[in-house]
Amino acid sequence: MLILFAILPAAILNASARERSPERAALQRYCSGDLITYCDGLSPDGPEVRACFKTHMAELSPGCRKAIKRFRKDGT
Repeated sequence: MLILFAILPAAILNASARERSPERAALQRYCSGDLITYCDGLSPDGPEVRACFKTHMAELSPGCRKAIKRFRKDGT
């Protein structure tokens, strides 16, 4: 657990502008539960999660679907 807290600040400091965007924050806020439910074990930033969310789009929570649409609309 201590290692996670040591790595997390470095990851946050190295985040790109895209990762700090409001759309990205909305994805994290509204899709975290869906990520665990439907795509557990996949890296949140990997193409596998995008494919998983696409496969499960109809089952995702309304907030997550809306956040995904906004993220895509932003062009990120």
